[in-house]
Amino acid sequence: MKPIKRYSLTFIIAAAIIIEVIGAVQYFVVLHDTKQEMLAKARRDMQESQRVAMVRTEVETALKNSEHSFYLALVNPETSYSIASRIIQVNPHIIGVGVAFIPDYYKDKGKNGLFLPYTYDDQPNISNKGKRTGSLFLRTQQMVNFDYTQRDWFKTAIAGKSEWTEAYVGEGSNNVLMCTYSIPIKEKNGRIVGALFADVSMEDATVMMSKMNMGIRKGGIITLFIQIISLLLMAFIVWRAIVASRNYKERYIDPEKTQLIEKMEKMRVVNNRLTKRNQELAQKVSDLQSQLNSPSRQANDQHWFG
Repeated sequence: MKPIKRYSLTFIIAAAIIIEVIGAVQYFVVLHDTKQEMLAKARRDMQESQRVAMVRTEVETALKNSEHSFYLALVNPETSYSIASRIIQVNPHIIGVGVAFIPDYYKDKGKNGLFLPYTYDDQPNISNKGKRTGSLFLRTQQMVNFDYTQRDWFKTAIAGKSEWTEAYVGEGSNNVLMCTYSIPIKEKNGRIVGALFADVSMEDATVMMSKMNMGIRKGGIITLFIQIISLLLMAFIVWRAIVASRNYKERYIDPEKTQLIEKMEKMRVVNNRLTKRNQELAQKVSDLQSQLNSPSRQANDQHWFG
């Protein structure tokens, strides 16, 4: 009994130590990854704030400088496409430029009184490289199925103010994260007739989100790997415990049980012999008593003593 008890105790202690070590490793790995991610996020936030400020300034300046050109294009709105193309070519973060006119400003253009000539980069994910090499994928179209009058950037521009929208995923833009900046377009008499707007790519933010997700997935993979190792070790411990229990049973319990059965069988045989012997002795005693109590024996005894 002592060897198996000592073995089991050692095995349990070793298993507990292994589990504690695995838990500690997992804790420090997660803690390290969390700290690194927090530091990286802080650096990204600083860089992003600087980048956003720079992009805002560039885009606002580009539209402000082009405001007069779009004013001159009011007499021939088709020329707004070429103006928009030049803006996109010289500004790496702008992926689309358009002018949304008030309803029925051009009676013979657009649909339902709405007219929005729009120029955009058809492959914005490579726009920065394309702008450096001069190989852009610019497209022009009239947004005939787009009710821009309900958009905040249009309402704000018509009210005589400029506005930056919140970030959103552009429809039909290959899921590019973007935001929109708009300013009012006026006639010579100061009447506001539309909203000049630019769609701005937030490519850096998209890359940042991708890297954050990659870091989270990496930490999750490490944690999952550690958990799998823990499960395998636990399975190994359980298997070893089962094997040890079987070995103990085969080595100690089964032999002791067999010996006990053999001893009980021997005792049963001895008991049967003793019972049979006792029965024989009892029979002999009974026979002797019968002989002593018989009349002939009593007469002989009286004659003997006569």
